[in-house]
Amino acid sequence: MMRRTVLAVSLLACAVLCACSRSAGSNETSAIDVSHPVKGDWAVVRLESDPDNLNPLISTNAVAHYVMWGVNNSQVYELLMAYNNKDFGLTEPLLIEAPPSISDDRLTYTIKIRDGVKWHDGVPFTPDDVLFTFKAAACPLDDTGPVRSYLSEIADIQVDGRSMRFQMKKPNVYNVENVANTLAIIPKHVFDADGLLDGFSYKDIIGPKGKADPKIKKFAEGFNTHPANRAPIGTGPYKFEKWDSGKEIVLTRNDDYWGKKPYLDKIVYKVINDYTAALTALKAGEIDLQPRLLPIQYRDQTSGQAFDQQFAKGTYSIPSASWIIWNNDRPFFKDKRVRQAMTMLIDRQKIIDKIRLGLGTIAISPISPQAPNFDPNLKALPYDPKRAGELLDEAGWIDHDGDGIRDKDGVKFKFEFLGSTGSPTFPQLSPVLEEAFRKAGIEMTERTIEFALMSKALKEHRFDSSALTSSSDLDQEQTQIFHSSSAAGGSNFMNFKNADSDRLLEQINLEFDPQKRKALYWKWQELMADEQPVAFLYYWLEPAAYSKRFQNVQWLPLRPGYDLNSWWVPAALQKYKSTTAP
Repeated sequence: MMRRTVLAVSLLACAVLCACSRSAGSNETSAIDVSHPVKGDWAVVRLESDPDNLNPLISTNAVAHYVMWGVNNSQVYELLMAYNNKDFGLTEPLLIEAPPSISDDRLTYTIKIRDGVKWHDGVPFTPDDVLFTFKAAACPLDDTGPVRSYLSEIADIQVDGRSMRFQMKKPNVYNVENVANTLAIIPKHVFDADGLLDGFSYKDIIGPKGKADPKIKKFAEGFNTHPANRAPIGTGPYKFEKWDSGKEIVLTRNDDYWGKKPYLDKIVYKVINDYTAALTALKAGEIDLQPRLLPIQYRDQTSGQAFDQQFAKGTYSIPSASWIIWNNDRPFFKDKRVRQAMTMLIDRQKIIDKIRLGLGTIAISPISPQAPNFDPNLKALPYDPKRAGELLDEAGWIDHDGDGIRDKDGVKFKFEFLGSTGSPTFPQLSPVLEEAFRKAGIEMTERTIEFALMSKALKEHRFDSSALTSSSDLDQEQTQIFHSSSAAGGSNFMNFKNADSDRLLEQINLEFDPQKRKALYWKWQELMADEQPVAFLYYWLEPAAYSKRFQNVQWLPLRPGYDLNSWWVPAALQKYKSTTAP
């Protein structure tokens, strides 16, 4: 699983947050042998939207990540290391033989590439693939901005046989993750068949040549639009079979996989944008897993004898939260008192109760409460319209001409709330916000556009405010989202630029003592609670439903929250054969 935080439009105390392992649930299946996992059958999973692409270096789309590497490097592509299933620490080597060996000065990380691994087309996996992946990701002309911010400490990379040395510019507590769990490794022979990057070192790529050399320019032009961006060739336990845009993506078990092979013959991702249509498809047996039900579906539309005989349902939690982001460069949102006021005008508990039907808790911090560095002492800003009005007055936003709209220096407090078509939450959230802000003398208008257009507008900072879901790992570096340097080309869409925040994030990255690092994180979270660069709405509790024929279903605190590699179906209950269509 890649460490990147994913911003999506709408997204430990023990090994498994919510274990739902079960034996056959009905009388009809009570005699079925569930004691030994067997191969066979398919899982047909609902996907909320088509991915933007299936290139792990350039995709910023959560559903693309779920297809490409599942919960923990478990599908098409793999990373160098994975999380363990005990405390979800990054300890398990995958495409390397052991965790990196680190020099005493923490500036050199040495790894040895695993032998005997093959790409899905039969070509042997080599250290050159790893070097190529890092060069392609670091190439400033590639559309790889979101991952490049994680590579900023890497000065150079050398290959010596099957060993590789990563030279760092300075020590950083996240360097192991940046080397071993940031980039899914992609095949050099597919993406650079002509060897255009062969003559360049990693240092060349991040230097002046990276932006100017004709060969590198030619490579970037081809990389960003490469056919393999839609037809990935990986090393993982599942091979890509087909992508019928807007309909389905099919993965087939890789029986030549170097590691433990999964049980299911195929994973079929059915693209169903509409939640009602998805639930209808589930009840009709056309899909097996709906990972995200609407709250109303979970509470009112997934019960009764017929449903209970076929399906199980439950809730799970991954580190994800809903935010309203403010473009901090807009005149309305430059002043933190205004941003604080905006949060205090939103009755977040009412939103959780009325829109989420109780499936969530008020969000306080960018860091998940499940994460080790979350500050439990933080207090959420209260719902307090009176105090919000005072803050707006103090910031100079006063209704000077009596027209009911606050203004300052001749600028009316009118802004646009941008959402994407297909979001199930935006149509419910927008009128609630509009009314709350109108009562405070602020005019909000909404606009919905296609997801791709919205993503482009956010990256280019062409918006006033928007609703996003963040989804991250448990121990997540926050530079990609909140450091000033990430405003250009990274994921700091809101243009939040704060020197104290930058300094704390940089100190965090340099602090190797876990307790001292936690103290810095707590200080940073206090600053974020005060600055309110976004309005933290709520942490998600995800409701899901799945077919009861699956065994060993567990919910995990890692995105997307379920590991299809561990699911299996008793032979007598198997529904699909490898040659039949779903």
